[in-house]
Amino acid sequence: MILINLLPVRRLKKRAKTRTEVFVVGSAFVVLCTVLLGATFLMSMNVKQTINEVTRLEAKKKSYDSTLREIKRLEKQKEQLFVKIEAIKKLKSQSQVSVHLLDEIAKVTPANSLWLNSLKQAGTTISLDGVALDNTTVAEYMKKIEASPFLQAPILVNSSQKVVATRNLQAFSMTMGVVVGSVADGKEGGTK
Repeated sequence: MILINLLPVRRLKKRAKTRTEVFVVGSAFVVLCTVLLGATFLMSMNVKQTINEVTRLEAKKKSYDSTLREIKRLEKQKEQLFVKIEAIKKLKSQSQVSVHLLDEIAKVTPANSLWLNSLKQAGTTISLDGVALDNTTVAEYMKKIEASPFLQAPILVNSSQKVVATRNLQAFSMTMGVVVGSVADGKEGGTK
């Protein structure tokens, strides 16, 4: 006799297989959602920590702003002080220039044959007016000026005869340069 199985075994197996597949897919979906939620949670925690760190660092940076302003103010004061120091050094070195120049002009000026009426200094140029016994005395005076380590390049601007106390004397005007380095250093010129 023929046995007929009336139970739907194939259908039951198919349903069981489908249930298993749905369960596996559902479980995989739940695991995937859990992993994604965990990753999102971790990322949001990292973002919050980063935001907190940025906020803390910005507050710390703001606390240093007053120090930075103070440093900039001190640097500006330092620059101003250096400018003042340089001005003082320049004034100090130039204060000795006039003394050295007058000393050098006194050394090269003959006492009994040449007299100076005026002397003017403008920067590195000296203009002087005077009276000498004759042209030879003026020429010798110019040679002494050229030989001086402080004075250079005398130029005779004007020379004419002038009567002083019934004597014919030679009035002259000349200009010359100043050797700034040697005057500022205070090198001694030789006596002529």
